[in-house]
Amino acid sequence: MSRSVNKIILVGHMGRDPEVRETTSGKKVANVSIATNHRVGSGDEAEERTNWHRLTLWNHLAQFAEEYVRKGDRVYVEGRLEYDSYERDGVTIPTAEVTVRELVLLTPRRDEVETAA
Repeated sequence: MSRSVNKIILVGHMGRDPEVRETTSGKKVANVSIATNHRVGSGDEAEERTNWHRLTLWNHLAQFAEEYVRKGDRVYVEGRLEYDSYERDGVTIPTAEVTVRELVLLTPRRDEVETAA
């Protein structure tokens, strides 16, 4: 049996506060998006572009995101890339989403910042 790897690492900023809900079986799930930037071109012609990534967090990671992660926070994310699609008005729309295995908050927590002030 051959080995394969599906691993994605992202460092970026949260685009919105987490949307957290519970499944019918009681599992917590959070959906968020993060932005990563990169430069295209060089010199005076260089332009910064933003890519948006959809993330899904389950169980304890969803709980962590609900309690501590907010729009604008810088985060490190590891997970696997999953492709899917859905149909709208007879048109198939492809999607790409990262199922998160690890999330590290790189922005200092708000209570630490308030305590230091």
